[in-house]
Amino acid sequence: MLGYINYKNNCRLEASLPKGLLNAQGLGTLQQYRYGLFSFGWCGCEIIAVYNFLQMIGRPRPLCDISREIYRYGHLLLGFFGTNVYVIPYYFRRHHIPTETTRNKTVFLREAAKGKCGVISFWTGKVLRSSIHTVAFRMEEGGTVRVFNRYNKKDFDHVYNSLPEAFGAYPFLTANWV
Repeated sequence: MLGYINYKNNCRLEASLPKGLLNAQGLGTLQQYRYGLFSFGWCGCEIIAVYNFLQMIGRPRPLCDISREIYRYGHLLLGFFGTNVYVIPYYFRRHHIPTETTRNKTVFLREAAKGKCGVISFWTGKVLRSSIHTVAFRMEEGGTVRVFNRYNKKDFDHVYNSLPEAFGAYPFLTANWV
């Protein structure tokens, strides 16, 4: 029931989403999207990361559809803890999107740099004492990395010189990339 109510709300908002890749889940239309009992400003980063990734690989889907589908099998405590980040590769497989996946930070930093784009989940501070955040990233010319939805209320992409600069300081959970 809650999933259906949120889906109707989110579909209503779809037309007012900014064009292109999304940033700032805690501002504007994105903040009005619902996931479980909460807004995307609280727990929408995994859904936004998947949306941005699909845009980058040329397989776009409506944000409301992604949210509805992942919520069914991925929500943690009605969205209080966001989404189980380990269901993201299953979502990609279900939609026939072949990705490389790892739970090893060293492998990620070495191999994802050779790729095009991806999704990474990490602790924002100390393990189990901070929140988890999931973002989409794109490898740019010269090895720089463009990160989308890096911060809750920053409505622009963040550019880093390398994957280690962007993510190396954070405790790693999992990543998927092409």
